[in-house]
Amino acid sequence: MEYRPEIDGLRAIAVLSVMLFHAGIKALPGGYLGVDIFFVISGYLITSIISTEMEQGRFTFAAFYERRARRILPALIVVVLVCTPLVFVLMLPREVLEFSKSVIAVCAFVSNVFFWSQSGYFDRIAELKPLLHTWSLGVEEQFYLIFPILLMGALKFGRKWAGVLLAAIAVASISYAQWGPQTKEATFYLIPSRLWELLMGAVLALWPVTKLRARLSNATLDTLVLVGIGLIAFGLFERGGFKYPGFRALTPVVGAWLVIAFATTRTTVGRVLGSRIPVAIGLVSYSAYLWHQPVLVFARLSGFDRPSVGVALALTAVSFVLAILTYRLVEQPARDRKWLRKPALIAACSLGIFSLAGTSIAAIATNGFEKQGLYFSGDDTRRLYQLLMRDTGGELTRDMATDGNCVFWMTQLEPAAWGRLVDCSKRFGPGTVVIGDSHAMNIYNALFRNNYGKFVVGLVNPGCRPWDNTRRECPYIGFGEFMDAHREVVGTVILHFSGSHLVLDENDQEEPGEVLKFGGKYHFNDNAITQTIGYLQAMSGMTRTIWLGPFVEPRLNFADFEGMKKVAREGYPVSPVTAGIFSALEKHLRSTVDLQRRNFDYVSFFDIINPDAMNLLSGDCLMYRDFDHLSVCGETVVGKDLKARLSRYASPER
Repeated sequence: MEYRPEIDGLRAIAVLSVMLFHAGIKALPGGYLGVDIFFVISGYLITSIISTEMEQGRFTFAAFYERRARRILPALIVVVLVCTPLVFVLMLPREVLEFSKSVIAVCAFVSNVFFWSQSGYFDRIAELKPLLHTWSLGVEEQFYLIFPILLMGALKFGRKWAGVLLAAIAVASISYAQWGPQTKEATFYLIPSRLWELLMGAVLALWPVTKLRARLSNATLDTLVLVGIGLIAFGLFERGGFKYPGFRALTPVVGAWLVIAFATTRTTVGRVLGSRIPVAIGLVSYSAYLWHQPVLVFARLSGFDRPSVGVALALTAVSFVLAILTYRLVEQPARDRKWLRKPALIAACSLGIFSLAGTSIAAIATNGFEKQGLYFSGDDTRRLYQLLMRDTGGELTRDMATDGNCVFWMTQLEPAAWGRLVDCSKRFGPGTVVIGDSHAMNIYNALFRNNYGKFVVGLVNPGCRPWDNTRRECPYIGFGEFMDAHREVVGTVILHFSGSHLVLDENDQEEPGEVLKFGGKYHFNDNAITQTIGYLQAMSGMTRTIWLGPFVEPRLNFADFEGMKKVAREGYPVSPVTAGIFSALEKHLRSTVDLQRRNFDYVSFFDIINPDAMNLLSGDCLMYRDFDHLSVCGETVVGKDLKARLSRYASPER
């Protein structure tokens, strides 16, 4: 296949977009779409090579997979080998354990499946996963396993019908990505919803685009390429509201398609893309992509938790320096069949993979080398480690409590469950219902752990807040229907949800993580507050209703062991920046509720926990499990005072 320098220029756009986005450059809100551009390029190049070789009768699976191994494995193995000892030294055993599992997934070419299995509402430490970005390699490697067989069969009917078949599969794939019933995590990580991006490139390789380019004028080609660049730019700079990777990915994918199809050395844009600097970046783009995530992770673990623009650019530059070294010392020699013959390639890659897998298995078997003394420099450090291991992390839904009788929880109230509530009310009188998001899960647990009553129900589901109460997976619709028919069953409704979703940054983004942690411009989501008050007023017409205000969220990364050592040395304080924002939110809620309230009660969490005395540590309990949820022992501590406070408004059913 003839070398096309403009494709390396397109690679440069893709890799820079991803790297700058992950480094925190806010000017590129859609920088993650660079991965989608890579998929189009891969689909085009692989199909061009395979189809040509098949038509010439010289394609073999052995030669194809040898080329893929030379291209992918050596640099990948080197990067993971470098990461491994750094992870063992800088991370908690729990994170070492998870890293080791991810290494095995990388070696088995299923890292996308592994990270999908880990993903979910409570998986919020992506910035400390050195190999998270290898999910895209998993997608490509799985594509390489199935695609040659599919293409071989399709080409028996000619390029035209092969292209039609692949186009039909691509349409089915993007339809699935946009409208399928799968979770957003499955849509992001798994190949069925990513296949269309690779097949867009594949269809282009089967289309007689070379003949079309020859018939078009340079001005027309330049115009088409500029349209493609414009679509890519639109995707990178626009925040987007479509489902990803469905229609949200369409603009950069179509843009990349146009650039590959029509950019040539005859055109101005093609010459710019094929010029020295873009090509140089494109040539090292694979190694740069491999290095950028580990560099950012280890920088965060070394204290650069919120890198400035200058630091972000410096870390990006470090990634490129490592990429150049890897390209020169690893990638180029590995691709040279005279320098590294096939048996040597197999031996070297096998040694690397088995070494990584063996080390990872040892780490898993020893719970992240927990007892090897790598993490402890004194009693205070050991105590911190024990607190972190006992109280933080884990899945909140697994710690949800029930007495197996009339104290229970569910994510939504279906008519089939109505009878259980009615029966409980007959036995224990009107009950208490806690309704809301994952923070309401904490509150339900807090009441359970302090024996609040014999009939307490949690209608709680992550992400379910009253201004978004039309979603069927949330409890609001079902509970409203139940209350219309059986309002005598419920004596008290307690609404609670995360306060961070009432905070907006200057771009009106909910839950602005950096602002909540480091400070910055913010305002409050008055529309959501008004809708919440409307919901409470409607509910208060049927039963006693309480809005339990938000608790302060620590906004700390408990997986950052080095960072937590500093917090421990300072006495486990709550960040004054974060506490200040939640204090301002509390004052705003009080004043707004006083102006708009009709017949519900507002209970401030600041009346339950004195903000001036607030601390991450209460006795021997680390109060939070992650940066915004209470730990199990934290629920118990909070629940004691919460029970006493709520008793002033509603007597728990005994």
